[in-house]
Amino acid sequence: MQSSIVHKLLALLSAVSAAQRPMTFTEIVDKTGMNKSTIHRLLSIGVDEQMLRFDEQRKVYLLGPRVFDLVRNAYNGYDIQAIALDEMVRLFDMFDVNVTIGVPSGNEVVYLRVLEAAQSMGGVQRPGMREPIHCSASGKALMAYYPEDVLRSNLKDYVFERFTERTVPDVETFRKELEFVRAQGFGRNDREEYDHFIGISSPIFNYMAEPIAVLNIWAVYPRHTIETLVGWSDELITSADRVTALIGGIRPDSGDLVSR
Repeated sequence: MQSSIVHKLLALLSAVSAAQRPMTFTEIVDKTGMNKSTIHRLLSIGVDEQMLRFDEQRKVYLLGPRVFDLVRNAYNGYDIQAIALDEMVRLFDMFDVNVTIGVPSGNEVVYLRVLEAAQSMGGVQRPGMREPIHCSASGKALMAYYPEDVLRSNLKDYVFERFTERTVPDVETFRKELEFVRAQGFGRNDREEYDHFIGISSPIFNYMAEPIAVLNIWAVYPRHTIETLVGWSDELITSADRVTALIGGIRPDSGDLVSR
């Protein structure tokens, strides 16, 4: 009996969370298919436990503060580099190139962990190192999934510093790179910050489909070419998606990205 109540309460919470707006009692009954007396009982439990909130004025139900507390506590408690390590090792073993994980920090990417290949010719990306968004595969992979208003704010007065002849020179070119990321699922860097380093990156998302970290593969040119790395992008995306799933995240639908 207790198990049945738990299952029904979870079904009710799922219905409320999936709705595009707060739901009335009648809408919840219609959505869940449960009888009114059961819904009354479950709503009472949900409100008492602060899993649901009832708006007296509009006579509607929505998720309560305890749900968001649970999610926030879960996200505050994990170490993204520890969770991603197995996938980093998988990519490292598969391709014998450098694998890193980074997180956004303003208009830069900060690298948390680096698995360095024997033939890396000396590391460029080190733990704690920062890279500008415009000349790194990581920055492009993250920025491509920002809401348009946030992206516009970040790029306002942004200085596209030139590091090599291949560095992205302006906003228009950078936005084209972001379109590539949204279409392909990964960012690329073909000797844009250093003359001999190339890389591809794929983002990791949280439960709100926001990019919170990025997995990267990078190598040395001409030992490898960008075309070679692009050929490995499916495995990189697979690893990033696995880490996303481990933290309860969601990869956004490509059609929703620009309008967010």
